[in-house]
Amino acid sequence: MYSYWNFETDRWIDEGRVLDKYKILLPKNEVTIVYNYFRNNPLDRYMGKTNGLDRIGIGTWETVRFQQYLSILSNIATISIVFSFALYYLFMFIVSKGPYIWLSLSLFQLSILSTTNLVIGKVLSIDRWVYHSEFSLCQISILFILLLQFFRSSMNLRITFPKVDKIYIFIIIFYLLMVIINFFTSLNWPTEKYIDLVNYPPDRGGPGIIQMKFLTIPFLLLLLTSAILSYKLWKKGSKYSKYLFVSFLLPFLSVPVSLISYLILDFTWVTWFIISSSVGVLFIAMFITFGFAVAQQLNDMKNSLFEQQVKLTKAYQRFVPKQLLEYLGKDSILDVKLGDQVSINMSILFADIRSFTSISEKMSPEENFKFVNSYLNNIGPLIRKNNGYIDKFMGDGVMALFKTSEKDAIIAAIEMHKSLNSYNQKSSINGQDPIKIGIGINTGKMMLGTLGESNRMEGSVISDAVNIASRLESLTKVYKSDILISEDTKKKIKQKNLFTRFVDIVKVKGKSESFSIYEVVDSNSSNLYKLKKDTIKDFEKGIEHYHNKKFKNAAKLFNKIFDINPDDHINFLYKSRCENLLKKTTLIKNWSPIVEYSEK
Repeated sequence: MYSYWNFETDRWIDEGRVLDKYKILLPKNEVTIVYNYFRNNPLDRYMGKTNGLDRIGIGTWETVRFQQYLSILSNIATISIVFSFALYYLFMFIVSKGPYIWLSLSLFQLSILSTTNLVIGKVLSIDRWVYHSEFSLCQISILFILLLQFFRSSMNLRITFPKVDKIYIFIIIFYLLMVIINFFTSLNWPTEKYIDLVNYPPDRGGPGIIQMKFLTIPFLLLLLTSAILSYKLWKKGSKYSKYLFVSFLLPFLSVPVSLISYLILDFTWVTWFIISSSVGVLFIAMFITFGFAVAQQLNDMKNSLFEQQVKLTKAYQRFVPKQLLEYLGKDSILDVKLGDQVSINMSILFADIRSFTSISEKMSPEENFKFVNSYLNNIGPLIRKNNGYIDKFMGDGVMALFKTSEKDAIIAAIEMHKSLNSYNQKSSINGQDPIKIGIGINTGKMMLGTLGESNRMEGSVISDAVNIASRLESLTKVYKSDILISEDTKKKIKQKNLFTRFVDIVKVKGKSESFSIYEVVDSNSSNLYKLKKDTIKDFEKGIEHYHNKKFKNAAKLFNKIFDINPDDHINFLYKSRCENLLKKTTLIKNWSPIVEYSEK
C-alpha cells in the first residue's frame, strides 16, 4: 500500500513506484479488493469521475514499469526532436529570414510545453502550478498565437485573403487576452474549485474560465481554414502551398488513427500509447512539412527575384547596351559609375533618313513616331546581327558601334540599304513615300565611357573619329552615295569581295587635316553596281588625270562614263568640275584636289 500523504516528498521512481503507477502485491487464487484513494489538495481538474478517477490500470509490474519508461523516453525523444528543429529553423531565419522565425518560436514553445507536461514535469519535479493551473492554458494560447502568426505569414494572408486575415488577427487577439486572464488567474491557484470536490466535482474540463476543449476550437477551425486556403493557393499556381496544404491536414489524421487503434486493440495502455504517439508524430511531421513549405516559398521568392532581375537587366539593356558594360569591364549596370571610361579601337556608323523634315511635315506627331520606330525596328536587328550595337538614337538617325571588325560595320550598312528596299515596297502599299538613308563609317581610337552628372548619366563615345563618321554621313547627301567610308576604314578592309571606289579628298569642319573618302558600291541596285564595275578602270584613270591637273584627259573619260551610266553622280561631279576648270583656266593656278566643307 502506498502512503499518499508522502506524495511529492519521495522520489518519482523506486522499487515500488514509477510516476503515478504503484506496485501492489496480490495473493494468488484469492479475491483482492483494491481501494483507490485520491486527494483533493489540490485536484487535477483534467481528471473526471468517468473514464478518469474511476479507472484503475492493472498489470504485471514489469509491464507497467515498461509502459512508464516507454512514455518517459517517448517524451524525451519528442522534446529533443522539437527543440532541434526549433534551433534549425532559428538558424534558417538568421540566414534566410522569412516565416522561419514563427516556426522556430512555435517549436521552442512546444518544447517548453512538452517539458512541463504531466510526465516530464514529475520527473523534473516541476511545480504542479505549471501544468495543473490556468498557467498551462497560457502556454497553449501562446503556442496557438505563434502558429496562427505563421499561418498568416506563410500564406501572406494580408495580400492573398485580406478579409480572412482579419479573422486570424481577431483570434490572435482573443488568445492574447486568454494569456493575460489565465496568467493572473493562475496566481491564485489553488482556488476553492481545486479543493471543494462536492461543489466542484471532477469533470475532466481542466482549469480556466474557458476550458481547454473550448479553447482549442478556434485554432482547429482556423487550421482547417488554412488547409482550404492553401489548397486554393496551390490551385492558383503557388508551389509551396502544396506543402502547406499537406501540413495543415496532418493533425487531422490522428482521428482515423485513434479510431482504428481503438477498434483493433480496444481501450488499453497500448491503444493510448499509439494514439498519443501518433498525435505527437503527426504534429512534428506538420512542422517538418511547414519547413518544406517555407523553403519552397523562399526558393520561389528567389526565383521570382531572379526573374525580375533578368527582366530588369533586359529593360536596362534597352537603355544601356550590354556591350557598354562588357567594354567597361562591368558585370552589372549597378557597377557603372560616372566617369568610367576605356580607350578602344572601333568602327562607328552614322545613319540618317534623307529629307526627313519634308517627310515628317506630311505626318501627325503620332504618325511620325510610328514611322521612325518602324524604320528603327527594321535596322536594329541588322546591326546586332553583325556584332554591333546602337549607342544612340538621334531622332531619325542612329549611331552604332562595331568592335570586332570594320567589315561588320560595312556589311551592316549594306544590309540596311537592301532591307530598306523591301521596307519601301511595303510602305508604298500603304501610300507612303519611299525613304532613303545615308550612312557614314569611320574607324579609329575613341574613349568609351559615361557622361552626365550624379543623378543622370549615359554611355557615350568621345573622339575625332566620331566626328568624321558624322561628317561622312552628311556628305552622302552631297555625293548622293548610299555609304561613304573613311580612308582609315578602307585601309583595314581585307575582303576582296567588297566593291569600294574612291570618291574624293576632303577637309571637313573640325578637322585640320584632309583625308580620302570612299564609296561602298555593294548597296547599289544590281544594274548600277554592274555599270560602275564595268567603268571602274576608266573612272580610276580619270581620277588620276584629275589629280595630275590633266583636266582635258580626265573630262574625256568622265564624259565617256556619263554616256554609259548617267546615274553615276560622283562621275557627274568630276565631269562638271573638269568642264568648269577648262572654262575658267584662271582657277587652275591655285587649284587643289582637296575639297573643303565648312558645314557640318
